[in-house]
Amino acid sequence: MPIKKALILFFIIIFSPTFANCDHEIKAQNNAYRHNNQGLMYLEENYYFGAIKEFQIAIDLSPNSQASAIYYVNLGKTYEKIGYHNLARPCFEKAISLNVLCFDYYLKLAENYKNLKILDEKIKYYHSKNDSPLNEVLLGLLYIQKGEKGTGITILDDFCHKEENLLITKGIKNYLDKITNEL
Repeated sequence: MPIKKALILFFIIIFSPTFANCDHEIKAQNNAYRHNNQGLMYLEENYYFGAIKEFQIAIDLSPNSQASAIYYVNLGKTYEKIGYHNLARPCFEKAISLNVLCFDYYLKLAENYKNLKILDEKIKYYHSKNDSPLNEVLLGLLYIQKGEKGTGITILDDFCHKEENLLITKGIKNYLDKITNEL
């Protein structure tokens, strides 16, 4: 009998909640990352509805962090893929507002404006908006998307000379190298 009591006591101690190794803290950013990855897997499988839902959950878990900019871009790409360019636009705009130094986000937004056929409207808008030098990045890309590559390249090249030390400048230079090689 003493062995039986000892075993019962042993199991009570081992399986007691105080000894259980569990984390009661919910980490929204980790969960957002997992939902984003699940969305990417769905996107590869062309399961767009599932991808949209997963990206939206990731955004809802971490809506305004710099890291969530990629979740917005992934959601925007999914909308673009299924032809909902009007739903993709706010996603790309939000991504830029969360991470202003990622060149790819500007490129995606310029392509989206082209798909929406609002390039001229946006060119006029960004010509009048001088509150940030980063507006020149989008302006240059808009001209390139419109087919006026010379003007766009000049604007982007001028930006690179004025803002040599920004993180975005390297992405712009790589893009300019690619574009000029295609000419």
